[in-house]
Amino acid sequence: MKYSKEEALEEIRRRAGIIRQKHDRKVTNILTTTAGFTLIALFAVIGIFSGSAISATPSAYGAFIISAESGGYVLTAVLGFVLGVVVTLLVKQLKKKK
Repeated sequence: MKYSKEEALEEIRRRAGIIRQKHDRKVTNILTTTAGFTLIALFAVIGIFSGSAISATPSAYGAFIISAESGGYVLTAVLGFVLGVVVTLLVKQLKKKK
C-alpha cells in the first residue's frame, strides 16, 4: 500500500480543500461580475429615467424638493432594492447547500 490510513485521509482532506477553494473562487468571481454588471445597469437606468428639473413647491406630503420627474430615481431605487434582495437570497441558498 502506498499510503497509510492516516496519510490517505490527510490527502483526501487536502484535495477536498483544494476543490472547495476552487469552487469558492468561482462563485466569488461570478458574484463579483454580476455585481459589476448590476452597477453598470443601475447607472444606465438612472441616466435614462432621471429628470433634470428640481421643483421647490411644497406639497401636502412635505416632499417639496422632489420634482415631478423624479419617478426614475424612485424606480431605480426600488429595482436596486429588489435586485439586492434576490442576490442576497441566492447567496444564502448557496451557503445552505454547502
